[in-house]
Amino acid sequence: MPRIDIESLEDEWEEDHHLLSQRRRSDPLSQAAKDRIEDYDPGRIVAVDKGHVGVLYEGEVLPARFSGAMRGTKVVVGDRVRVRPPRHETDAARIVELLERDTILLRTADDALEDERVVVANADAVAVVLAADHLDNGVRFLDRVMVSASVGGMATALVINKVDLVDDRGEVDEIADRYRAMGVEVWVTSAETGEGVDEFARSLTDAWTAFTGHSGVGKTSLFNRLVPEAGREVAEIGRFGGRHTTVSARAMLIPSLDAWLVDTPGVRSFGLGTTRPEDLAQHFPELAALACDLDDCIHDGEPGCRLTETSIHPARLESYRRLLAALREGA
Repeated sequence: MPRIDIESLEDEWEEDHHLLSQRRRSDPLSQAAKDRIEDYDPGRIVAVDKGHVGVLYEGEVLPARFSGAMRGTKVVVGDRVRVRPPRHETDAARIVELLERDTILLRTADDALEDERVVVANADAVAVVLAADHLDNGVRFLDRVMVSASVGGMATALVINKVDLVDDRGEVDEIADRYRAMGVEVWVTSAETGEGVDEFARSLTDAWTAFTGHSGVGKTSLFNRLVPEAGREVAEIGRFGGRHTTVSARAMLIPSLDAWLVDTPGVRSFGLGTTRPEDLAQHFPELAALACDLDDCIHDGEPGCRLTETSIHPARLESYRRLLAALREGA
């Protein structure tokens, strides 16, 4: 029968009970407790799965638990936290504080809901992976993610994957040119053949990048190309496209590039329910650059609107109008 470390259990109970007791007061933590927490060094969340948390701390990924004061707090991959390191071999690292987020990628279930779901925090960019053989729906998804990334202070990169499945790359080239003209980095890849993967990998150097995309676009296969030790399961392709293979977010390192990649679950929709209709134009760079007479112009027939003076691509203008109508209906 394994030995139970009673002393360790008592220490953990006393610490948790003390912190929970502090939360019941009007001031959640005493100043002494706050000072003690600030003495702990920061770490970064690299995995969250069914209550299990992995934290990058002093160059090592450790399993971690929440301290009593953190019970009920939700963290996501990329979050910066303060960490109390393990005190002995059978102890776990403790997350004692969630630090302020610099950037954030949010989505909602649909445009009529405000149920915020944080995809990733503190990432430098989000790479939106589209399948070259299903670009119509993919571009609509991309435009939505670009809005959310802009709201949350993140850059967007476009990865057109599965180019090995198309014989005529005319549509791929047209869409790539369209978004490059807006200043978006675009990469054309094949996770199957390796085409373009090395060039894309070099663009990730010294940054945290989140991957997102519809299920079945080859996102996980591309991730595994970049980080072979990731060992993610790749589903077979059935009659109706790819299956959902990534069920939890996880960040992994490409050591040679000092690049952290966050693989996120594939999604079927990317709602913008927390975005106000009147703010949408500010997150379409072509429209945000217009010097309309009204500061809050939404380019819907207002006097002094300069929409006719821009060279916005017709497909992007259609996308904007479609999103504006959806957000108005949701509001």
